[in-house]
Amino acid sequence: MPTKPEGVYCDGRGGWYFKANLGRDPLTGKRAQVTKRGFRTAAAAGRARRELLDRADKYMVTAGSSSLTMNGLLDLYLDGLDADARLAAKTRFDYRKNTDSYVRPVLGPRKVSEVTPTVILAWQRALAKGGGVKAGRALAPNTIRLARAPLAGAFKLAVTTGIVAVNPMLAAPRPAAKRSIARYWTPEQARQFLGMMEGDRTYPVWAVLLGAGLRIGELVWLRWDNISLTDRHVRIVEFASTLGYELVPSAGKSRDAVRTVDLDDGLVAVLRLQRKLQSAEQVQAVGYLATEYVFSKPTGGAYHPQTLSKMLARLACEMGLPRLTAHGLRHTSATLMLANGVPPKVAAERLGHADATLFTNLYSHVVPTMQREAADRIGAALFAPPSVPA
Repeated sequence: MPTKPEGVYCDGRGGWYFKANLGRDPLTGKRAQVTKRGFRTAAAAGRARRELLDRADKYMVTAGSSSLTMNGLLDLYLDGLDADARLAAKTRFDYRKNTDSYVRPVLGPRKVSEVTPTVILAWQRALAKGGGVKAGRALAPNTIRLARAPLAGAFKLAVTTGIVAVNPMLAAPRPAAKRSIARYWTPEQARQFLGMMEGDRTYPVWAVLLGAGLRIGELVWLRWDNISLTDRHVRIVEFASTLGYELVPSAGKSRDAVRTVDLDDGLVAVLRLQRKLQSAEQVQAVGYLATEYVFSKPTGGAYHPQTLSKMLARLACEMGLPRLTAHGLRHTSATLMLANGVPPKVAAERLGHADATLFTNLYSHVVPTMQREAADRIGAALFAPPSVPA
């Protein structure tokens, strides 16, 4: 029988878990023991156990620690995230960014034992007023909820490792989430925009964003081998995620993000035009950077999402249209589908939404019109007077 790592056990169902002793509570004398489950192999459980013990030694974390600061606890927690291969790089980056921007400036120097529910609520109020943030700007409720995430994770770890007995986050409720309003263009505004962009080298970018409803990260990472103009579809397999300004590939926000998007004749023609324009630029431009991406800059290479977003804001302003983000074009695409009778489930699948119900709620501004049209159609089918022969 192969030797399993110390402190690692089989759960009897084919999985593995570990137990780690982090010392004794100086007040109660009880052992502080951590148990973590859900590992597929004994080796994976053993590695996770060693990493936990190494981090505990690094920060001298023992049960009942009284001198540990929030900065130390946050470092312990974030180092654990970095070691978790299951988390996307974007998630780890955002947690560190939110920690450095919102949590450390106010709570970092405090001892863990000093951060009570009252302190956490005062910190949230300060964020809402613009206090304690480097930029000095007031944060929206949804942003404060994001700022809380690494703090909540750190305190959960503190309870698990015996640093604190009670999680203060449980008695400090999150601010109520503010429902975001989907901003979009009307069909007339969308047609006006495309009409005025016709002939511009970026016209295919906007046509595909509106016509296929892609996320901006999906569009900039789209490769020619993901497209079949013969079969008239685009295969979305990954998208560009931003770490600061750097672009990194990501597998998608959910399993539903990986999908096949069918193309109409108009979009097929647009993509044929894009391939022709790109080939011409590759021949004519000096120092052109060869690229496999469908949408490239004049000198080659993929667009950065921020570049396209800034360009869209400028173009909308110049045309006298309501300001819209690149994601707003996606909202416009969704609204157009629903308004033209596409079932919500089909529209959600086309856009790569994981939950059709949430999708319908997000676009509830269109649903009342659809309900009225459905009622009229049923009424016409059931109660329309029979035609009288001439």
